[in-house]
Amino acid sequence: MKYEYYEILQIERTASQAEIKKAYRKRAMECHPDRHQGDKEKEQEFKKLGEAYSVLSDPQKKAHYDQFGTADGIGGNGGFSTDFDMGDIFSQFFGGGFGGSRGSRVDMGEDIEIRMKLSLEDVIKGTNRKIEYKKKSTCTDCQGDGGDTETCTACNGKGQIKKQIRTMLGIMEQVVSCDACGGKGKKIKKACKNCDATGKIEETITKKVDVPKGIEDGMSIKFRDEGHSGKDGDGDLYVTFSVPNKEGGLERKGSHLWYTLTVSPAEATLGTQKEITIPILGKKTIKINHGSQQGTEIRFKGEGITPVDYRSTGDLIVVLEIAIPKKISAEQKKLYEAILTSEGGELKKGWLEELFGG
Repeated sequence: MKYEYYEILQIERTASQAEIKKAYRKRAMECHPDRHQGDKEKEQEFKKLGEAYSVLSDPQKKAHYDQFGTADGIGGNGGFSTDFDMGDIFSQFFGGGFGGSRGSRVDMGEDIEIRMKLSLEDVIKGTNRKIEYKKKSTCTDCQGDGGDTETCTACNGKGQIKKQIRTMLGIMEQVVSCDACGGKGKKIKKACKNCDATGKIEETITKKVDVPKGIEDGMSIKFRDEGHSGKDGDGDLYVTFSVPNKEGGLERKGSHLWYTLTVSPAEATLGTQKEITIPILGKKTIKINHGSQQGTEIRFKGEGITPVDYRSTGDLIVVLEIAIPKKISAEQKKLYEAILTSEGGELKKGWLEELFGG
């Protein structure tokens, strides 16, 4: 079923990469097998979550899925694989399973998402932009510890403690984060003045972003490890694009560009060749065949948009719109009357002729 992956993660199709990641984190915590021992249904649900995330978290795979509504065909020769490992995916967020011995809490930096508005011209030609954003980096004075530290005595530096809970199945043992040290395994003895014991400092980053041709509305470019810093790994930076479908008389439909050209009845009837200027694309010589009708399409092969995955470039399609003049000169009136009578039509009488029967 198309967009089933979005339903599995309980998100909209327009969700950003940061929102996809957040949704997976939440849903994975809810239905992790260690929280539902022996529940095969939850186990299958957890696997589906991983599959959905492995596709939607990858901009290229997501674009393929959005277009075709399936992950089939993603992979193979020159493609990209949909194979995934639940342990790998889950550990990206939580550092390991629920019941395992994984040491102190994993301190992964958060992702950063920046939204960038593009023009249709940017999409057609490609562009580059400079962005500026703020990120939390590891404090160099305390190496991210927040100050001088000592081992937490409550968990002996493990960051976790074992806790027994009573369930319908009896007493079960669960590994939970140590409250005394916040899961870090260490306590601060003397606070770092440089970062106020947070272990992080804020800095402003300037970065150049190369925007490829054919980018679509809602697409993102991922810059690995350029998000907020963490002691166990940095988050990612996502630049998500907002793209218009219409601009300057041009309209984008997939990889094709559409443009409406107004012509006179004479041009449509007799045919002509003329040079026109299309916004963004510049000058084009267009041939209008005699007898062209309202809505006639003139196609320029390969002059549309090149998709980001470099599939075949779309076309420029010029649609003719025949404009009937509201006012005409006396000479034009005579010509139209001659055409009308030659076709066997009757001329409309003037009001004086109608009044006196002339």
